[in-house]
Amino acid sequence: MEGMVSVVSYGIGAVLGFVLIGTLILLVIHDVTQKKHTVLRNYPVIGHLRFFLENLGEYFRQYFFMGDRAEMPFNRATRTWIYKEAKNEGGIIGFGSTNDLREPGSIIFVNHPYPVLEEDRLPTPSLMVGEGYCKHPLEARSIVNISGMSFGAISAPAVRALSRGAAVAGCWMDTGEGGLSPYHLEGGCDIIMQVGTAKYGIRNLDGSFSDERAKQLAEVAKAFEIKLSQGAKPGKGGVLPGGKVTGEIAKIRGIPQGENSISPNR
Repeated sequence: MEGMVSVVSYGIGAVLGFVLIGTLILLVIHDVTQKKHTVLRNYPVIGHLRFFLENLGEYFRQYFFMGDRAEMPFNRATRTWIYKEAKNEGGIIGFGSTNDLREPGSIIFVNHPYPVLEEDRLPTPSLMVGEGYCKHPLEARSIVNISGMSFGAISAPAVRALSRGAAVAGCWMDTGEGGLSPYHLEGGCDIIMQVGTAKYGIRNLDGSFSDERAKQLAEVAKAFEIKLSQGAKPGKGGVLPGGKVTGEIAKIRGIPQGENSISPNR
């Protein structure tokens, strides 16, 4: 009886061995004759490990090899912060940074162990733009300013609030390509008039440049900014739907009321 069991076991093992060997032979023939993957032709059977490890590598890289800032668009540091916020564990992180601050262009705010008291603080010198080249150079009192956001794209209360905030901060405010509105002037800050591709606010109804309007704007604007193309929308122009082109916006921009306001890409 024991001999019969051993013979049966031996027979099953032999069958499984022959099946395995036959499968490997068929796999070798398939790999050598196929013309899709060079790796399999050069390394039959074991070449399949390459594709297995390639798929597995994504998980190993995430946990063992990639740095906290290595992945895009959401790296590990960002995901960790989101997880903590979702669990109500607080989003406060350490003062140190995992960003590579040695990279050219990195912004570093240097800590001071003994901050200067307000009464001992020296005023930051202004940057004079155009000095020696024009009659009224621009005095830029701050390196942090408000870039262009058009009235129409943002509301009157928003423009009014930005204007007042810029006056308090001592910085200038860019009008954006939508032209100068009365709300830009309410706060009393320095105004930069942007002349965009459609010449909104400084054009005639036919789209031509208005010398008269330019002279009027020069009385209230500290400087003009000329935008040669749509940097935020490369290859495309800006669009303000006709439903948003009210009588007030149409008057400021110098365009027909109720029609789509389209600025060229350049």
